[in-house]
Amino acid sequence: MKKILSVIVLITILSSCLVGPKYERPEMKANTAYSGGDPTVAVSTVVIDSSAFKDSVALIAWTEVYKDPELTKLIQTVLKTNLDLLTAISRVDEARATYGISKAGLYPSFGYKANAGISEIGDNARSAGAGLDGQSYGAFATMNWEIDLFGKLRHQKRSAWAQFLATENNAQAVRVSLIAETATLYFILRDADNRLAIANKTVKSRSESLKTISERFSKGYVSELDQLQAQQQLAVAMAAVPNAESEVISTQNALRILTGLTPGSIARGNSIYQQQLPPEIPAGIPSDLLLRRPDIIAAEQTLIAQTEQIGVATAMRFPSISLTGFLGTATPDLGTIVDPASLAFGISGNLLGPIFEFGKNKRRVEAQRYKTDQYNYQYQKTVLTAFAEVDNSLASLRLNKQANVAYKLALDAATKAYVLTEARYYDGYTNYLELLIQQDNLFAAEFNESASQTQQNIAVVNLFKALGGGWNVK
Repeated sequence: MKKILSVIVLITILSSCLVGPKYERPEMKANTAYSGGDPTVAVSTVVIDSSAFKDSVALIAWTEVYKDPELTKLIQTVLKTNLDLLTAISRVDEARATYGISKAGLYPSFGYKANAGISEIGDNARSAGAGLDGQSYGAFATMNWEIDLFGKLRHQKRSAWAQFLATENNAQAVRVSLIAETATLYFILRDADNRLAIANKTVKSRSESLKTISERFSKGYVSELDQLQAQQQLAVAMAAVPNAESEVISTQNALRILTGLTPGSIARGNSIYQQQLPPEIPAGIPSDLLLRRPDIIAAEQTLIAQTEQIGVATAMRFPSISLTGFLGTATPDLGTIVDPASLAFGISGNLLGPIFEFGKNKRRVEAQRYKTDQYNYQYQKTVLTAFAEVDNSLASLRLNKQANVAYKLALDAATKAYVLTEARYYDGYTNYLELLIQQDNLFAAEFNESASQTQQNIAVVNLFKALGGGWNVK
């Protein structure tokens, strides 16, 4: 027994050998200045390192970004019932279970077996080696253990753990995307509501205008052309109503799909003009904030998992050692099953290794290395894409604010111009064509200002998503 224990201890010590590469994060450089930030700030360069990867819990919560009570309820519902998210969470559970399987492979497996039988063998059959007459009983505890001498099982465990972390961050990326998609659709819905209200108001206004002009035409004050043009203007406004209603219905249904529900209505909260923009966003977004993005973390963990597969393939080029043991009793008489003389135990070792397989093992390692290169390139692309998305979002937020100010000025001017032109027309100082132009200008200005306000709200959503779910607030 001492010899057996000594062999086990020796093998355990030897299993500290670990073949295969050690993961190192790819060296990448990234600018910390963005076009959406302060143009007077000099561009600096930092090397992305491990300290950059931090949890996003410290970031501003989405409930602080979107303060509309109905939007908050809608997002909470989506995060509980969305089928894509539930699928992603199930994948996380699957990856956790897979990691548990890989981890358990490092340790011995214990089992049991029992047998009972009776046989009667004739003389001729006994001479042919068919067996022996009599009864047999046995009960044994069994043990099987593959010694991880060159690290194959440890690499598998590390790969499974990295894959679990990648899956977990992929689920977090789905959460961030769903929050952003829900908010975007909600703002589009409120914009459609607003444009529907504008269209209905314009229909009412132009109906009254047509009635007035028709009365003036009947008295001979204006030509029939004015009446026909007024009818055309009313028809244009009336056509805008079903268009806006169609967008309301389709957007509501898109939101219902996100919540896992059949078509129906969506509760409304604040109008697009009542939406509160979050606190001022810092002009200089540091690279370590960007690298909290769950998709970047998931891409790196996937790369780590694949790197460990190189170690698995490398270890398969070396011998594998396994131990098999049993302990129990065996006897031809059930009454002596617990007799010390019936005790039986044994342990054996197996050594299995390749000698010559025409380069198969070498090619297996090469294949894993090439596959790792592919994940490496995809990881770098994910990082570069993330920086570009942040830059685009910051620029979009800044430029949409500027555009919204301009559209508000245009709407104010169009409103005043229409009022003045209408007064001039009914007082006989101008023709109806000029009034038509101002009507069209006002209608377009109202729609443009509504869309601009919505784009400003959506720009905040896009920045929230680009930064992986928020930003620091000081």
